[in-house]
Amino acid sequence: MILNHVAVLGPGRIGRQIALAFALGGCHVTLVDLKDRSAAEAAAVFADARREVARDLRLMAEEGVISVGEVAPALARLEDRRGLEGLDGCGFVQEALPELVDLKRELLGRVSARVAPEVIIASTSSTISPGHLVDFVRGGERFLVVHWLNPAHIIPLVEVVPGRSTDAGVVERTIAMLEKLGKVPVRCADSPGFIGPRLQALIMNEAVRLVEEGVATPEDVDRAFKAGMGFRYATIGIFEFIDWGGVDILHRASEFLAKTLGEDRFRPARLVEEKIARNELGSKTGHGFFDYAGDRREAFETAKVRALLRQLRRQRDG
Repeated sequence: MILNHVAVLGPGRIGRQIALAFALGGCHVTLVDLKDRSAAEAAAVFADARREVARDLRLMAEEGVISVGEVAPALARLEDRRGLEGLDGCGFVQEALPELVDLKRELLGRVSARVAPEVIIASTSSTISPGHLVDFVRGGERFLVVHWLNPAHIIPLVEVVPGRSTDAGVVERTIAMLEKLGKVPVRCADSPGFIGPRLQALIMNEAVRLVEEGVATPEDVDRAFKAGMGFRYATIGIFEFIDWGGVDILHRASEFLAKTLGEDRFRPARLVEEKIARNELGSKTGHGFFDYAGDRREAFETAKVRALLRQLRRQRDG
């Protein structure tokens, strides 16, 4: 039922992208507008949404991500409706409204009162945790946050965040649905900012500080990031790289930055201190955040070097 009919609430940028992802996955998708506007205004919004979806499908086909033959069927699976009637028959509801707690609460209350009890309801909030919303949902066991990263039809990651009362079966069905769409769902505890937004906020603010302090221009910061961390972390996870470089290296670098810049934000994390005390320094000691016993270190490092070389070749081949 879930994959047969999905309702996406909100025809804005992220809602359009999510609707596109579901339509490409074979779902019948209803893009629902619940905002109070005239029929002419609503028609203009939906026309713009359909134009943007069609454009992105065309670009995906031109870049070889999908075939040309997938474009028309995906568009045909997408419809638009105004009001709560657009929820009729759906098995999964994805709210995609702006990050306004009261707006989401009011909408989720109306939606959960309208749809059948077995319908899963998800919010795409990037920072508002399920605990701030669940009390306004009828049947909190079927509610969770499903955070898609912009642009949602391209970025593989989708963060799945159950709340305190979310049923385990709801989480598993949601993850299975996302995997069928070709996404990479990652489960996360109910914590503000989840994974992506929390890491991203730190990186973005530190980048701005570099410009404020005259360390580099915005252009050079972006160039350094894309050619360095962006290139590396497309292939190597953060914890994989900590283990590869050494937990002790992270510890010394963090202490130096904290001392010379006088900023607590660079102070080593408690878990890093504990790893140092146990001599769990990464692949070189056989254990860090991951286990490298036996021949696992050689296999790990060889695999990562090969992956980086393949990525470098793709970049050079353009």
